[in-house]
Amino acid sequence: MGDRSDEFVEREGGERSTDELLEETERLLSGSNAGVDGDSSTEASASVSTDTESAERTSLRSRLPSLPRPSLEGAFSPTAFLALVVALGAGFFAGELVIPIAGQIVGMFAVAFAIGLATSKRRYLETAAAGASVGGIAAVVSNAVLAVAGSGRAVLAVGVSAGLVACLVGYYFGRDLRNGLFQDLE
Repeated sequence: MGDRSDEFVEREGGERSTDELLEETERLLSGSNAGVDGDSSTEASASVSTDTESAERTSLRSRLPSLPRPSLEGAFSPTAFLALVVALGAGFFAGELVIPIAGQIVGMFAVAFAIGLATSKRRYLETAAAGASVGGIAAVVSNAVLAVAGSGRAVLAVGVSAGLVACLVGYYFGRDLRNGLFQDLE
């Protein structure tokens, strides 16, 4: 079947409404069997019909705007994640040395706050993953007896949750302060 580019009408600026696109799609798909002869065998008819439909779908796809495909390349950086794991782990142990009760969480919060204040690129996903990892591993190691006794899931859940919340809140406040410091006054 020939190209139906003569039926393609664009508006000013090349934008068409969704209703127009749907109507054209229905018209193209319903008219796909109009050019097939009924006197040939069923197999030949099915072959021509399939070729016609695939050509029309290809033609329709080429007319529709293509959407960008999501990729994880810009969303998650493994090197930033590893750097955050090391920094948050150091904050965990430093907080434990300075403050005896809840010092680990305060240390992770302080490091995440400092990282949010210092960096210009948003790294919420890496910070969340690193905070959850450090919190979970530290909770299981610190409470190994409870983990082995059968409460391993509970200990891991508490550690992951505490690390995740402390790091995300600290990172958020650090970024918020950074935005406030570098924002122009009116």
